[in-house]
Amino acid sequence: MLCRAAVKMFLGTKMSGQEERNPDDTSQMFLKHLEGTGFFQQIKDLEKNLRAIAEDLQTLGKTATQRLEETESLAAHVLAVEAILAVMLKANPVESGEVEAMVKDKTAGLSDSPEGSPAVQTIAADILSGARD
Repeated sequence: MLCRAAVKMFLGTKMSGQEERNPDDTSQMFLKHLEGTGFFQQIKDLEKNLRAIAEDLQTLGKTATQRLEETESLAAHVLAVEAILAVMLKANPVESGEVEAMVKDKTAGLSDSPEGSPAVQTIAADILSGARD
């Protein structure tokens, strides 16, 4: 940080009988002082870091877009399989109790509920009801 005397010296203010400095000399002295303190190097480093952050944010944005596209594709596939399954279930109905038992068997170890995953139970019931409509 610049001391008061240094600021007065750079600005050309009279101090202890000194003559006022030429503004060009003052500017040059101030620039040399900033250069000597590493200020310009810090600015360059900051600019470099900001560019790196900008590149990382672009990469993150591209990755998020790719994941969204993959998720949309997966959802489309699941909906297509559900539609096919609903048509098949209309032609060959199954007992909902059997489906519930299968869901329980397959998901009880993965969920907090001994009855299996409530989400999977709900989705399976929805598919079964859609096939009955």
